[in-house]
Amino acid sequence: MFKKISIIGLGLMGGSLAAACRKKFPGARITGISRSYEALALAKKMKWVHEATREPLFGAHGADLVILCTPVDTFLPYLEAIDKVCAKGAVVLDVGSVKASVLNQVNSRKWKNLSFVGCHPMVGSHRRGIAAVNPALYEGGLVLMTRDRKTCPCAYKTAKKFWSRFSSHILELTPEAHDRLVGEVSHLPHAIAACLMHTVSAPSLKVASTGFRDTTRIAAAASSIWQPIFSSNRKVMLNVLTRFEKNLHIFKKLLQSRDPRKLAKFLDAAQQKRRKL
Repeated sequence: MFKKISIIGLGLMGGSLAAACRKKFPGARITGISRSYEALALAKKMKWVHEATREPLFGAHGADLVILCTPVDTFLPYLEAIDKVCAKGAVVLDVGSVKASVLNQVNSRKWKNLSFVGCHPMVGSHRRGIAAVNPALYEGGLVLMTRDRKTCPCAYKTAKKFWSRFSSHILELTPEAHDRLVGEVSHLPHAIAACLMHTVSAPSLKVASTGFRDTTRIAAAASSIWQPIFSSNRKVMLNVLTRFEKNLHIFKKLLQSRDPRKLAKFLDAAQQKRRKL
């Protein structure tokens, strides 16, 4: 299906994808591109990649599939470099958590060789780096795919075939719908987890157990990944945070009312929604 697959970024997402592609596409040459010498060395040692390099122009040379596994604010510079050296008709995918702003940037340029398809596998972990690689990370996970009027139909079809090797759970969304839905179920929880860490006192942290640790797990993720996500999806985040504040205000009012039945009703409604998830 592919002769050369180049993966830019060898952290959890990119490293895991490289390891999986080595098995899923045995006829393809897998190239890993990273600024980290440690990541390149381990990926080569573990045979997750055939080639490992710090140079995008070398790593993406002749590639017919390139996957961006770096922060969303790095995509445009990488695309400009890739377009100079990739194979004619190459497909470029991403695994980023924001789509509308990325596609706006992509559509503002004319590309000589590549076609971009915005993708978002809903898998991952708060853990980071090459040491966290899991070759089975993408297996059976939900993959969100987006396209707009400028998306190449052939490139989109190729992208869908690629992800179908990993999962049958593929959902197509508009870029705007993607950012709205993911903003609610992914970006908002991360923001709340970060706020919780700032709210709880140092003495309380000393007695924190599994409930608090589970609730704030995602706050351990890297700011280099999440700051660009929040900034790129600012409008959605501000809207959903306002809705969250309203529910927090309702909860506060229920406590002030000293009516246990109303408070229980509020909690029961949340419990029922969670059980259906």
